[in-house]
Amino acid sequence: VPHVRVRAALLSVAVSLGLLGLKFGAYLLTGSAAILSDAAESVVNVIAANIALVSLVVASRPPDEGHQYGHGKAEYVSSATEGALILAAGIVVVANAARRFIRPLPLAYLPAGVALVAVAAAVNFLVARWLLRISREQDSAALEADARHLFADVVTSIAVVVGLGLQLSTGARWVDPLAGALVGVHIARMGWRVSRSSVAGLMDTRLPADEEARVRVILADHQNEIVEYHALR
Repeated sequence: VPHVRVRAALLSVAVSLGLLGLKFGAYLLTGSAAILSDAAESVVNVIAANIALVSLVVASRPPDEGHQYGHGKAEYVSSATEGALILAAGIVVVANAARRFIRPLPLAYLPAGVALVAVAAAVNFLVARWLLRISREQDSAALEADARHLFADVVTSIAVVVGLGLQLSTGARWVDPLAGALVGVHIARMGWRVSRSSVAGLMDTRLPADEEARVRVILADHQNEIVEYHALR
């Protein structure tokens, strides 16, 4: 149901905006490179959620003269764009962490900053689970990409909390940039995976041989009801 997808995307936009403010507040409070990395990914979350929303509005349009098979491929364009944004965010995060590793800085108000990041992670996890469920029920590539993106953000936040907890307990300044770098690598990997699967959908990549064989068997079982089929994809 198109309006269900659009409502889910609207919620994702609203949550992303709220958590972006929360994380930047934590960064301004602490000056942590790891928290800045987490906040940077939230900027991408906001952009990606808006891209998903626009693509779902476009995809929900009925077929017209110029698009006789509908506008469903818009979702794949959205999820591919999201993947590219996630990948870019990961690269920026790693670069920032490398700079902080060379020149480590003292951090302030770490307990309060860690608490804010933990709250953001909990909210993200709940919204991501809900979005993933809706994406499966509605068979929505855009919502699934958005949900995976939020799950990546949860992992980011957990890594930040663990890293800063270690820094609090040991006093070692290198822990913060190291946590940021590890988070960046994870973000980049997630972005690559999302983009790759979305491009496969756009390019009508062939199904695995066993799945295609099962489809053909089902079609053969109903050959008396089907005039013909060709170009199976």
